[in-house]
Amino acid sequence: MNPDLKTTSIADALGIHRNVVSVVINSQTGGTFSQLVNNYRIEYAKALLHQNPNMKLSSVSSESGFATEQTFFRTFKAATGKTPKEWIQTID
Repeated sequence: MNPDLKTTSIADALGIHRNVVSVVINSQTGGTFSQLVNNYRIEYAKALLHQNPNMKLSSVSSESGFATEQTFFRTFKAATGKTPKEWIQTID
């Protein structure tokens, strides 16, 4: 949920070159590092919203690791086909 997470952070923690991190992620997921991280962030945001549908979306955005609300809304809609408010309405 670190908004500053980068491939270099992962590479440094693992003691490998950042390109290796990218190659492994691309080959294993078929996507980019950013896509992988954002997928985890969206799943976390959905869990937060499921647990507390009245939570402020600005809080959900920041707790999920998005640097801006605009990025959160754009990424959420791209991943789910719905805005966060629309998605909340689908919760049982």
